[in-house]
Amino acid sequence: MLLLSRGTIRLKRVFDSPRRVLFLNREKMKKVLRAAATHAVQGNNWTKFTNPSVRPGNTAFPKTEAEKLQLGVRWDYTGEIERENTVYHKFKLQPNAGKIPSTIKLWREANGGTHAVMADVYVKKDGVKEDAEEGLQAANDKVQGA
Repeated sequence: MLLLSRGTIRLKRVFDSPRRVLFLNREKMKKVLRAAATHAVQGNNWTKFTNPSVRPGNTAFPKTEAEKLQLGVRWDYTGEIERENTVYHKFKLQPNAGKIPSTIKLWREANGGTHAVMADVYVKKDGVKEDAEEGLQAANDKVQGA
């Protein structure tokens, strides 16, 4: 305990070990990314990944400022790529700017800002909702710190 000059007593903070803090941040990151991916495939949003209407270099999802702040991440369309005789749409999962979830903000500050790529996302061209879900989940699993 610490005794302050005004006679108040404050309990000394007990800090977690670095390993515990890393584990907690990893769990939070997984939760935030899972929520963002779930939001990205709700309703007809999944079609923005299987058949994007934006040009390469532009953000495919989310579009509104409110969603950008709420989710903390965005998916920028990169173009089409062929892997194993199948055509995929490639997206870059990137952190947003502004007031975003603290976990994403910490990742952004530690990894080079808003242009840092958290993971590459591959979604089958003209696929179904499950293809979009699979692609987003596979990318979430590749994010360092998650």
